Amino acid sequence: MKRIHKKEEKYSGRYRTFLLSDQNIYHAVYSLRSYIFDFELLRESDKKQYYRLQDKFDETYIKGVIQSVRDKITDLIDKDDSFIETEVYFRPKKFNNERKVEYRPLHTADIVSQIAIVAMMHLLVYEIADNERKLYLSNISRLLPGNFYGNRVSLNPEVLFKPWKQQYQAYTQNANEALKKYNASLEYKYEVSLDLENFFPTIDPMLVYQLIVERLPVNMENSDKELLKRILIKLLFCKLKTRLSDKLKKEYYKIKGKEGIPSLKESFVRGIPQGLPQSYFFGNICMIPISEIFQKKFQGISYFYVDDSVIFTNDVKEDKFGEQLEDVNAEIEKLEKDLLKEEKIVFLPQTVQDMRELGIYGIHVHGMDEKKAVSKSGFTRLDQLDESEIYLKCVSREVSEAGNEIYKIYSDEEDIILEERMRVLSNEIQKKIEELNTRKILLEKELIQLQNISESEQNTDAIKEFKKQIQSLSKFRDRWIRYYRFFEYRKQRLNLRHVCELDKRHDKELEEIIYCARKCKTEEEKLKVFMQSYNENIWDAAVSMYCDFADDKAKEVLGKYIGELNWLCFGEENEDSSYLYKVYEELIESKKGENCNKDICKNVSMDFLDPYRSLKYYAAQKLKEFSHKHYDVAERWVEQIQKKEWKNEIVVKLLSENMIKMAEIVNENTPQFLRMSANAVYSQLFNVEIEDRLVVRKFSRKPLSCGEFRILLFLRNRLFTAETFLERKILLSESENKEDLDYAVMEVIEIFQSFVADPIRIDKLILTHQYTYGVWKNGSKHLYFYTLHNQEHAIALIRNIVKLIHGISFLKISALDFYVLFLACYLHDISMVKIPSLDAFLTDKEEGDSIAWEHLQEVHQEMSSDTKSENEEKLRNGESDIEDIAQIKKWMTQSYRRLDAYYEKKIREKHASDSAAEIRGRTDLRFLDATLREFVAEVSEAHQADERDIYFTKSLANEKVISLKFDKILLRLADLLDMSNCRISRPILYHNLDQMSEESAFHWISHLLTQGYELRTEYNIAEDRGCLTPKSIVEKLVLTVIVDMSQMSKCQCKEPCQYIEIGNIDDNGFELKVGKNCENGKEVCNFLCRWFSGKNQYLIQELFALKEYLNRVPDNYFGTEVLICIKIANRTCLDEKQFGILERYLR
Repeated sequence: MKRIHKKEEKYSGRYRTFLLSDQNIYHAVYSLRSYIFDFELLRESDKKQYYRLQDKFDETYIKGVIQSVRDKITDLIDKDDSFIETEVYFRPKKFNNERKVEYRPLHTADIVSQIAIVAMMHLLVYEIADNERKLYLSNISRLLPGNFYGNRVSLNPEVLFKPWKQQYQAYTQNANEALKKYNASLEYKYEVSLDLENFFPTIDPMLVYQLIVERLPVNMENSDKELLKRILIKLLFCKLKTRLSDKLKKEYYKIKGKEGIPSLKESFVRGIPQGLPQSYFFGNICMIPISEIFQKKFQGISYFYVDDSVIFTNDVKEDKFGEQLEDVNAEIEKLEKDLLKEEKIVFLPQTVQDMRELGIYGIHVHGMDEKKAVSKSGFTRLDQLDESEIYLKCVSREVSEAGNEIYKIYSDEEDIILEERMRVLSNEIQKKIEELNTRKILLEKELIQLQNISESEQNTDAIKEFKKQIQSLSKFRDRWIRYYRFFEYRKQRLNLRHVCELDKRHDKELEEIIYCARKCKTEEEKLKVFMQSYNENIWDAAVSMYCDFADDKAKEVLGKYIGELNWLCFGEENEDSSYLYKVYEELIESKKGENCNKDICKNVSMDFLDPYRSLKYYAAQKLKEFSHKHYDVAERWVEQIQKKEWKNEIVVKLLSENMIKMAEIVNENTPQFLRMSANAVYSQLFNVEIEDRLVVRKFSRKPLSCGEFRILLFLRNRLFTAETFLERKILLSESENKEDLDYAVMEVIEIFQSFVADPIRIDKLILTHQYTYGVWKNGSKHLYFYTLHNQEHAIALIRNIVKLIHGISFLKISALDFYVLFLACYLHDISMVKIPSLDAFLTDKEEGDSIAWEHLQEVHQEMSSDTKSENEEKLRNGESDIEDIAQIKKWMTQSYRRLDAYYEKKIREKHASDSAAEIRGRTDLRFLDATLREFVAEVSEAHQADERDIYFTKSLANEKVISLKFDKILLRLADLLDMSNCRISRPILYHNLDQMSEESAFHWISHLLTQGYELRTEYNIAEDRGCLTPKSIVEKLVLTVIVDMSQMSKCQCKEPCQYIEIGNIDDNGFELKVGKNCENGKEVCNFLCRWFSGKNQYLIQELFALKEYLNRVPDNYFGTEVLICIKIANRTCLDEKQFGILERYLR
């Protein structure tokens, strides 16, 4: 190896200074969580260090780590013989046709080394400015094409790469949408998938080196360029310290078509070390010219996720596709030769040179094997797809939604709904996979029969056609397997939430997945079955879930079983490099020392789980002056600090100058560092727990003010920015902020965070909640006997909307829709609180005059003609008697009741349009902008509209920024479902029943009888449709209404009920199937059914309209049914008077 003298001079300069700076290394520490890809492969000491580094404010500990990393980088840069040391673990990949296990080598390194790797990578992936701390992508990072989705560099210092889940979701979703589009239009006739054989191990690191060096900026200083070259060498070539057995060494360094073990003095990683942070970035760089070769050969639309690719093209030659693949490989080989000319080769360790000379490198696309029906590279004709293959788009949409929904569940009902959806999709996909397996086996048998005929009589065209069909089936089978694993995992996770310790049914389901190989007799069969479950099922996840509730004995049995599988996979115990052994070491082994060490690691993880751990300590030590201060002190402090340099003032309050300087890059590129510091300061000031929880925990007995809550909510939102926070200018001195917070808002604040997210919008929702709470505080004069329409009603509606969103899969709306919808929940009844103008009756020429004439006629009838003159004489003489006064009082009472009913009706009948007008015009709502108020008003007004005006309005709701049609549907349903006894006051009912109008009394008593509702969704399979085709899965919305009335006495059926049909009557209630009119009414019509259908007529009409709408929408892949279940919880609890009111009203 050549020695380079004066290294310090050669590599000194601006880049080296930045590389070794605290700011750069702290940035690498800050993003640690994002690039430890296989946490279980770390040593116990590294796991402890990983947990400790989750506290990004632990200055003393982080400084020590930074120094260790700096020393590591210095050695790597300055010493020729210093390299990153890695360990390799072999993960079982597949059981091949030669009846051998193939492995995927995954690499890991200690935490300090991985932080050093990322700190060095920063110089490659970001621009290095003189003074500016803002992150910009480097020239190299910007070379990645727009159709590359995997492992794109992030400008957010919290993560090295953009989150893989979002990127992979975008990749699959776009590819599936393109599949459907081109299947319909046939603009492109083929979908091509090119698979690179053992991609990462076969990349010659010098190929990546040349690709990057040739693209370095021409204006870069020579010393900086030399440093980058040095960094590249140290990142591309890593030492392997794992001791490999001869068998695994042969596997690791295998050369296609050659036998034997290479003789190497030292062990270096082969190719790019998959598993380490740099591997996927280098993989992308390598794929740039390869993707150009792909797209040149197959022109069209393409999508890439590192080495995975999907290309839609017309350039497939079906009979010569194998030759096309050979041409691709020839182009790749030419590329490698051009880039790796001898004169470009730089100094390398001798072992690396030896490895390159052995010929172990060379990227190749899997070619077509004439002997095999299935090749990993292949094409599919888009005009020959069946419905289920096009249905992939729908399943892809369900994948993206399910991934988010599981974190947005706020009731057990929603849990069960989502679990049911996961269950049916998992089961149906499993059926589809079995169907594809059966078809594939049949085709393979027919192909073998054709191939067994003598060559002179073989039908080559038929053989080729069979191979194409088998290839296509295999490709779609692989896709369905990915989706199956996704849904099965989430189904099992959700199932765990409601399985009790004594329920062993879930154990058996997991055991079937885990112990799949037990039933096999031979070792070969065991290996085959295990590998299939390991790769095509959720074996790893099932073991993890099983261990969560298994006892020691069950774990011991499981450990022994995994040990046997490990032996089968490797033919030896292999404690050093088996992925299975490393991950499940605690189960396989029972050594006290190791278990003790793992327990210590778990304790450390618990101790450092709180990201505010250090900030709490700093706040307690440095902000003692904040303890137990009066409100006016906090008020003055909040106002004063906003007038100063707020950002600087906040961090200086808590953190040292060194810590602030160390975090300059992080603080400049993410608001989270500042947000957490500010949250700690304000939380200490307001005497509440320092944390990110939205349900605020206050230490003192003093109430929390609205202003304090608004500030805390802003600072606990991950979408916080200092600019938006300061623009809001939330001052505690303002009257609206001084008010005590209505703690009922805590019930929905996490829903706001999940579905609305934006801190400004959440702040406005809090103001709207406080406004609604304030205006309804004293109730409504003319609707005192009407059910609740205040903030409690709004909260119930918000919860109902969340249930409906999970229950009806087609109704998907955006965060902006949720914002509009939640505002409408608060404001849709706002006009009901108004006291109407008394002059309205005088100016009402229609109803007002009618009431007046009716009252006058009654008065005239009561005044007999024979006493009229006497009464007039008495009045002229100022005389009267008790009977006359009583009569006057009676008339006055009658007129008051008529007027009160008039005003109540006036407010109630037009309250939707009146509320919409209030929303548009009230100055009290000026904190909502005019455009937003218009949307809220439109949605609010719709809750009283005819259902036909909603469901038959043409609207592409899914394609609009605001889906007003969906918003209206959800508000109407949520409003109708707020039917429980929580909307009334029992004491008021019991003491004022005689004073209520007949309609109010009926509704109050009906609410008294209704405990509430439960919503669940059942999924069934339509027998008349193919597996996984549109409408093949029927989504049945089941609404169970729980009532405290058992009055099932038969009633005379004058007219059958519309839209519902009664059935399944028993002592516990009955069912109402929404759809057809009732045909069984004459025989089984009963009082309970009549009461329910009378009270909930609008709900029944709405559910019928919803069902019809969902079934006629072409984009809804689920069929829809709706069922109402009336469940009798208790015997009728009404007295004769209350029951009589119900009976009279229903007549």
